Amino acid sequence: MNLSFTSTYQSKVDAKGRMSIPAKFRRVIEAGDPAWAPDQPMTAKILYGKHLGESLQVLTMEAFDAKIARVMAMPDSDPNKNKLRKLFMGFSEDLTIDKDGRVVLALRLREKLGLVEGELSFMGLGEYFQIWKVENFETEVDAPLDEWLAEMGDDFDPMSLVP
Repeated sequence: MNLSFTSTYQSKVDAKGRMSIPAKFRRVIEAGDPAWAPDQPMTAKILYGKHLGESLQVLTMEAFDAKIARVMAMPDSDPNKNKLRKLFMGFSEDLTIDKDGRVVLALRLREKLGLVEGELSFMGLGEYFQIWKVENFETEVDAPLDEWLAEMGDDFDPMSLVP
């Protein structure tokens, strides 16, 4: 079964960092966690490097392992290999999700988003999903997409850009 993260959701994170992962995202995480079993917590990878701006990125364990395998397959002589290893391996950690979809998001990750507690936006983008502070999501994702669509005109079909 090939599941992917799709759609946009909102949730809250409290002052202790507790939040819920959207139910549809949990099914994808379960399917992409080879170690998961019913009544056990599931695990995903959360990335927080500077390349993500004010967002966090969550991948299934399988998607993360596939990404790392691609990096590790690069020749050792490639000067970008070590930088990519640091970016993806050094700025990631396991995200443990209980059977009810709850996680505790570390304070340093919430501070990267620009909040300690408050409203979050989750956006599924296929092999991963992003977590944003709601206000940043609106300015960094929603507004630019709205502007782009307005520039393209009323009859624009976004799929016309896909070869």
